[in-house]
Amino acid sequence: MNRSTLVSVCAATLLLACTERSSSPSAPADASPPPPATEAPAPTAPSATAPAADSGPAPSEVKCSAKALPPRPTSATVPPLPTPVETMRENIIAAARACDYARLAKLVDENGQGVRFTFGEGNDAVAYWKEEEARDVPVLARIAQVLELPYAKEGDLYYWPSVHITGLKSAKDWKPLVGIYPEAQLKAMQKDNGSYLGLRVGIDKAGDWQLAVAGD
Repeated sequence: MNRSTLVSVCAATLLLACTERSSSPSAPADASPPPPATEAPAPTAPSATAPAADSGPAPSEVKCSAKALPPRPTSATVPPLPTPVETMRENIIAAARACDYARLAKLVDENGQGVRFTFGEGNDAVAYWKEEEARDVPVLARIAQVLELPYAKEGDLYYWPSVHITGLKSAKDWKPLVGIYPEAQLKAMQKDNGSYLGLRVGIDKAGDWQLAVAGD
């Protein structure tokens, strides 16, 4: 092969190479890599709200006859009582009129241990009073009402009403009790040796609530 032929072949080969390189598409300069594939979040099941616990029917309201009492008389106790006795008396009246069984339960044991509330069996005065109220026996009203009447003293005990000690001797004696007990019942007590057998409350000189009991 002569020199001129060799030069022609080389030139043709170089031209072909250049043509192939220019025809290959190139990626754009500013092309950025594709964002990484992300998985779609799996659907979540709706949360089930637990039903509220059934607390059952609301307890029936505890009866209390003292709610129907008229406003308390404002007359002072004559003669005046010793301070511990008067303090306990006032506390009992306030708790009974407020139908505050919890407070009455505390007063029962505040200055002593327990109170006589029945001549039968039982050791829970408040439970007994609730049962009596449920049977429409107005024991709380009577506790408050008798403590608002005159008192009488025997030994170390102060009793309400005073007729528990002095007796039902005349209409004057039982008249203050009308409204606490039916008049016919009071007259029957008068005929029965004049003994008052209704509810009476006793507090000793130290302010210990001793009794709130009816009957004999």
